[in-house]
Amino acid sequence: MRRYLPSIIFLVVAAIGVARGVFAWLDGEAANRAVFQNVAQEAIARIETRVKNHILLLQATRAYFIADDKAVNRKEFSRFIESIDRYEYLAGVQGIGYAPLVPADDGDLVSRELRANYGVERAPWPRTDQDLRTPIVILEPQNERNRAALAYDMYSQETRRAAMELAISTGEPQASGKVELVQETSEDKQAGFLIYTPLYAGDKGGPAVERKPAGFVYAPFRVGDLFRAALGRTPDLPVHISAYDGFVENEALLFRSEGEPAEFPQEIVETPSLQVAGRTWHFEMRPSRAFVPVNEWQKHVVFALASILLAAALAASARWQQRAMEAGEKLTRETQRNLQERDLLLQEMKHRIKNMIARVLAIARQTARGADNVDEFVVSLTQRLEAMAASQDLLARSKWQSADLRTLLVQELKQVFGDDIDEATLHGEAVTLNETAAQAFGLTFHELATNALKYGFAQHSEGQLSVSWSKSGSAAGSLFRLVWVEHGDGVTGSGVPEGGGFGTRLIDASVRMELGGRIERNKTEDRFEVIIEVPLNAVEARIPQNPAASSAEGAQQAFAPKS
Repeated sequence: MRRYLPSIIFLVVAAIGVARGVFAWLDGEAANRAVFQNVAQEAIARIETRVKNHILLLQATRAYFIADDKAVNRKEFSRFIESIDRYEYLAGVQGIGYAPLVPADDGDLVSRELRANYGVERAPWPRTDQDLRTPIVILEPQNERNRAALAYDMYSQETRRAAMELAISTGEPQASGKVELVQETSEDKQAGFLIYTPLYAGDKGGPAVERKPAGFVYAPFRVGDLFRAALGRTPDLPVHISAYDGFVENEALLFRSEGEPAEFPQEIVETPSLQVAGRTWHFEMRPSRAFVPVNEWQKHVVFALASILLAAALAASARWQQRAMEAGEKLTRETQRNLQERDLLLQEMKHRIKNMIARVLAIARQTARGADNVDEFVVSLTQRLEAMAASQDLLARSKWQSADLRTLLVQELKQVFGDDIDEATLHGEAVTLNETAAQAFGLTFHELATNALKYGFAQHSEGQLSVSWSKSGSAAGSLFRLVWVEHGDGVTGSGVPEGGGFGTRLIDASVRMELGGRIERNKTEDRFEVIIEVPLNAVEARIPQNPAASSAEGAQQAFAPKS
């Protein structure tokens, strides 16, 4: 079935396109865009096919080097290149060469190889501050341009060196950025790039990082020659191309077609991208002056022909997509693993929702018992649920693992007192709360702030609030201590009256029952103080080994009504 997939794609897409073309009438501008879109896709397909053919040729040359037990000499390599060039496979590339990776001070070896291969007396050039060199010792076919490049140390130039180092680390062909080739000896200069394929000492396969690099089989390209070879076949494509390496800016311009593009009332431009051996090329494609606009009576015919062109391009790309089947199978396995993780997260969410509902029900029951009427019940319950929601929001940002104490405190105070809180009176070292502690302290801060608003410092113009916290003790018995202090005349009424209400019981339940801590309240004529001490290991966040195992157990017991 895979064997016939490109033909099937061509027949199906072409049939659909022809059928739509017969019955569809498009306005002239849309028709022009549709036609040119297919022209641009065909241009990209031609360039991509040409580049991929050259990469395959480099890989075949690398295999030729590996298969030869002895060092490859120029005479044998020249015959190999001539057999390739006979079929015009080298159209668009300056040649194919070999550059060994040698110590920078081993120039004699390079000179001997050049003397033996080409009868040239030449030392590696230019001067370098690198420890290694990659001088060109073989480059075929030989001509005036390629002969000028012999002995050139490509490793001495930063852009070429970056591509070679990437090729060594990945073991895959790697293109360089934009360069000027040393072959550019005439006035007709073009932008260039190179593609490197690494060779390793005693190459028997295996991960690239475990093998010792020995050199590179490489190919230099003049971009203008490459594009002309790719786009030069029949039929000619009426397209004006600007191509950029990496970024669309003048410094990165690789190629621009001669002349100016055709002008239309509304600009027609396609901006595809193409991956070239690890580099990304960006294109701006516009209709050239050879582009023939679609006339009204030609719409359906042109649309059908454009669909056939698109079908041909899709059929050609399907041949390359067949090689991606193995990657697709790997993706399927990854999807199955993600589904298992999703099921685990759903189980955790179910557990958390169950605990949250139990906590809300307990708070609602206790609030109802202390409320005198429905309005008081609604206001009190809403404020407590908002405090819980604030804690949940902080926890959700860290994927239910932790919340910052200071952030939680400021959030609760602003909810009660507005934005006029002086955050300078809130001080202490950074503490990251676990889920249970975040819930407990969120409710505690809310109740303390509400009581202060009703009975405490907020009732006095000179009233002040300060909150401090710290960690103390040894690693095994460390304590977390938080001190809430209200200052001002008559603040002894802060908090609920003696005997306590639900807020007091809620604070006690949060601190004592959920966190295993203690709470102390001290009153004087102008000072109200609450001291909370909790074992540090009950407060600080710990990342669980199994996320589904983390929960707020015991919510029902923590807020169960007192007898």
